[in-house]
Amino acid sequence: MKSLNGLNYYEILQIPVNASFIEIKRAYRGSLSIYSEDSLATYSMFSNDERDTILKKIEKAFLTLIDENKRAAYDKMLVDSGQVETSSVRTDKKIPTHLFHTNTSTAENNLSERVRQRSKQEDFRRLSNEILSKDLISGSDLKKLRTTVGIELSEIDVVTKVSVIVLRSIEENQLQNLPADIYLKNFLKSYAEILQIDSQRIVDGYLKNISLIQKMDH
Repeated sequence: MKSLNGLNYYEILQIPVNASFIEIKRAYRGSLSIYSEDSLATYSMFSNDERDTILKKIEKAFLTLIDENKRAAYDKMLVDSGQVETSSVRTDKKIPTHLFHTNTSTAENNLSERVRQRSKQEDFRRLSNEILSKDLISGSDLKKLRTTVGIELSEIDVVTKVSVIVLRSIEENQLQNLPADIYLKNFLKSYAEILQIDSQRIVDGYLKNISLIQKMDH
């Protein structure tokens, strides 16, 4: 996994290099909501200085990628330096004239109720107790919980603002595609809260698991 300083602007916003301007704006608003001072989800996870650093990087990434000329120059730099392939850079340069608004409150309430009802059933309780009792928790464990509840990655994406690409990387233990630790912890917390299970156990167990995988690879 890369450190925060090693991430390019697309990685900071958790979007693909060919992301549309609408996707950039959506990712920016989602990032601000996650890391703002008013965020209950990350309030205790970062110091004021750490939060300040993250928000400044998010702001710089957004202001660069939302500007047609700045983005073109930035994309060229990424291609020239070998960080991305030419074929991955977006071709649609049309800038929308309006912001993309998404009201997630209804989706969140519906999803929460479905999970609450499903989590009462014996098979889910048995599975969640089994996984949460483990010292190491893998991405496949998370996927089992999610599919047992019966929700899609796209539904988690809508509510948490964590992209499907990132969620899939987490579930598949794709270490090379995982976000920096400072992001990953919060994404795991959001994932666990959607499933209404102990988020701290999920974060600790998952991080221990990928740390072990990294040691074995070396």
